[in-house]
Amino acid sequence: MTSTWDARRGDHPQRIRRLRGGDETEPAPHARRVTPVQVIETLTPHREEGFEFAGIDIDGAFALALFLPMLFIGKLGTLGGAMIAAFVPLYLFLRHERLFKMFLPRSFLFLVPGFALFSVLWSQAPGESLRYAVELALTVTVGLLLSSARNQEAVVRAISLAFVAYVVASLFFGGYVGIGVGMGGQAFAGLSESKNLLADIASSGLVASAVVAILALQNRSWWWIAIAFGSIVLDLYCVLAARSAGAMVGLGMATMAIVGLTPLVYAGKVVRGWVTSMVGVCLVAIGIFYSTIAQTLMDLGASVFDKDPTLTGRTYLWYRAADLIREKPLLGRGFYAFWLQGNTDAEGLWRYFGIDGRGGFTFHNTVIEILVMLGWSGLTVLAGVVLVGVISLIRRFVTRPTLPMVFWIGILLYELARMPIETIGVSPFYFSTALVFGALGAAFKRSRSRKWEREQALAAQSWPTQGASEGWVPARPAPTSLRLVKSAPEEGR
Repeated sequence: MTSTWDARRGDHPQRIRRLRGGDETEPAPHARRVTPVQVIETLTPHREEGFEFAGIDIDGAFALALFLPMLFIGKLGTLGGAMIAAFVPLYLFLRHERLFKMFLPRSFLFLVPGFALFSVLWSQAPGESLRYAVELALTVTVGLLLSSARNQEAVVRAISLAFVAYVVASLFFGGYVGIGVGMGGQAFAGLSESKNLLADIASSGLVASAVVAILALQNRSWWWIAIAFGSIVLDLYCVLAARSAGAMVGLGMATMAIVGLTPLVYAGKVVRGWVTSMVGVCLVAIGIFYSTIAQTLMDLGASVFDKDPTLTGRTYLWYRAADLIREKPLLGRGFYAFWLQGNTDAEGLWRYFGIDGRGGFTFHNTVIEILVMLGWSGLTVLAGVVLVGVISLIRRFVTRPTLPMVFWIGILLYELARMPIETIGVSPFYFSTALVFGALGAAFKRSRSRKWEREQALAAQSWPTQGASEGWVPARPAPTSLRLVKSAPEEGR
């Protein structure tokens, strides 16, 4: 039953005539001024669209399932790679409904693994280049799938859990390694034989846990608040115990990004645009003076952690790499075709640095690593992809900011800050590679289900009605929320 109160002006302005309801006859029409209006139904938008099965968020479950083998791959070995290779097709199948729409705007990111695959044509070890290029493509796919997932909050929480699981295991079962700093000493290396790897894992986990803590405080989820702050404490301890200068410098950059960008999520677009423009100018300046800034950061890290001036032999490593680059400057030696047993140059460097395992070594500089493997052509491709991705990510944050996007920006700044002293973004089945491409892929629209798109199509339904300055107006059922928009005469409504 619907009912309205009817009051007429005239002889009895205060008189209430009657309460009409049901099928009672409407009052006779009378002269009145009618203004055309449009009633628009707006539904409260989803904060996050879940992708659940049996109460478990599928995106979060796959984020955890994919990152755990990447983090423990040093212990799992071939089994870890097989797990990743098995999970990716399964995740693709579950996301098949919107794969084309998801991958289309992100397709340029596959130029990097595509060029690596193309290097098979001139590689010194074509078989190895082919295998590593395919693994890199799978790793890039992992990053893009996660950054385009429907529930980004669940993805960030799952990534944080994977990192804290590794840190806890390292604290219980890990050990220390000797390092050549100052008068000598030891650093915590956890489950690996590399203190830098542990510091990298702990720092990445700290960035994820910091954003999870902010999300938990916003949602008043006390359980997640306890987990996040506990993770931050453990991660910070591991970073300090590992005595890694590169991780500390990168972590400082990521922390500044999180602290600076989080308030902007709740600010207006003008404020975000202005602040982001200033950040963009700073990034351009960093790019122009990259060499000077990188050297300053390395000197700072060396002084803080009492490292020797050669950064544990990196300067000699880069000196040898310069000779290798001059031999094949345009296309390089092929993707992952240098650090192979039997290669004379690689064997000499392993012997010089005392790498008895003869593997798991890099040039500890992203630009130098790319130049040796893929030459200036490969470096140009990688730089172009990163530049387009960063610009798109900044633009996306200005227009559609979210806390998960703060995580992706923070983790990207962390990785970019470490490029002068580590190899970032090209290691297959490596968590930092998935994070870098995930951050670049976060700049574009997320994958949505058909159900969500139908709901959005219904979220702005309109119908014409007559709004009168006085008198009775036919009533309609009240939707979730209403907005009255006065039509201009020239619009013809």
